[in-house]
Amino acid sequence: MKGLARVGITSSRAYDASGAVDARVIPYARAVRRFGGEPILLANELAEMDALLSGLDAVLVTGGVDVDPAAYGGRVPHARSEAGEYVPERDAFEAALVVATRERGVPTLGICRGLQIANVAFGGTLIEDVREEYGDERYVIEHRQTHETGLDRTEHAPHHEVALARESRLAALLGTTAVPANSMHHQAVRATGDGLAVVGRTSDGTVEAAEATFPHPFFFAVQWHPEELLEDAATAALFGGLVRAGLERR
Repeated sequence: MKGLARVGITSSRAYDASGAVDARVIPYARAVRRFGGEPILLANELAEMDALLSGLDAVLVTGGVDVDPAAYGGRVPHARSEAGEYVPERDAFEAALVVATRERGVPTLGICRGLQIANVAFGGTLIEDVREEYGDERYVIEHRQTHETGLDRTEHAPHHEVALARESRLAALLGTTAVPANSMHHQAVRATGDGLAVVGRTSDGTVEAAEATFPHPFFFAVQWHPEELLEDAATAALFGGLVRAGLERR
């Protein structure tokens, strides 16, 4: 197998107004390069799906803006609603993309929103806002990883632990059943979509990892942000595994 694994990376927009790679995409591209892949930034163009996949070895579905609640029958008015910021072309593209990578056996890793859009694409639903859903008594982990002031942290250090199902493929890939993880999300999986199994949760019950129950060489999704934890063993296993699976498929 020659060359680098070509890993397609999704986003709301790959490039900013100046033509530079959007700042929100850079950590994902950096992680793909760090672990031996070639990042390919994808546009949200449904019509180009077949041509797109023919040129990729693997796919990384990234974090970002909320999935439109209309896609899963969710509540539109809710705490921390991002109404007005949804990106319908991204929702449609990523939903079709994960269905296609599932059907074609293309190695796929979902991160944060990537877990959520895969779940919705497969018929699942989401918790619109975790704090609002849990209430003060159950909301014991700050999933948005904020300071006491309410401001988002600038350093994305591991903040809590994710417990993985002992017999899961993800635990085998990571070589552990306990992963130190960071949190930068306010939504999470509610009802699990067809073909996905929940294999990781935090101590408050929040879904933090899922894997395929359908035959597939590599289909995993996590709620935390491994691209911000480049020195962690779990990050190396996730991105390294994606790259290796892409090369093996080639």
